[in-house]
Amino acid sequence: MRPTLFIKKILVSIFVLGCWNLYLAQEKALIKFLNRELKKEVKNQLKSPNFNGDTISIVQEFNIDNKNNLTFQIKMTSPYFSGYQIIKQEVPLAKIRNIGKDIQIILEAEPNTVITTTVDQTQKQQTITGSLFFLYLSNEKENEDLGHTLQKTFEKAGYIIGKGYWYD
Repeated sequence: MRPTLFIKKILVSIFVLGCWNLYLAQEKALIKFLNRELKKEVKNQLKSPNFNGDTISIVQEFNIDNKNNLTFQIKMTSPYFSGYQIIKQEVPLAKIRNIGKDIQIILEAEPNTVITTTVDQTQKQQTITGSLFFLYLSNEKENEDLGHTLQKTFEKAGYIIGKGYWYD
């Protein structure tokens, strides 16, 4: 009977490791999806007929850190301010509740769980907390299917989020 218990423990361990690997693979798929869309946005921003003068470049791609926070960092220039801004955002994945679009795609999180740090060219830094995590994806219009795909990608990674409003 003892060998049977040992075999059961081994099988349970293999199952748990398999589930963990699947979970990590789905988180990687989420990051890959977000980075692909952000790169597409950067590439197409100047080609858009809706170009408004703000431009972004990627400083740090989307990533999930060791505390399970979704993070990324961009550099933004705009005719509405001089110089540039480096903008870093982070949010715990478990705190994200909805996805929506109001000109750009936004992840809505629990209150005060999104940390946005902005540094300008003079190294002046400002950190604010809130509930909106901006993905800086706005070029593509009539793309509600992207919202559904992103929602499903989060779900596969183990995070159930709602999909709300979707306005171009």
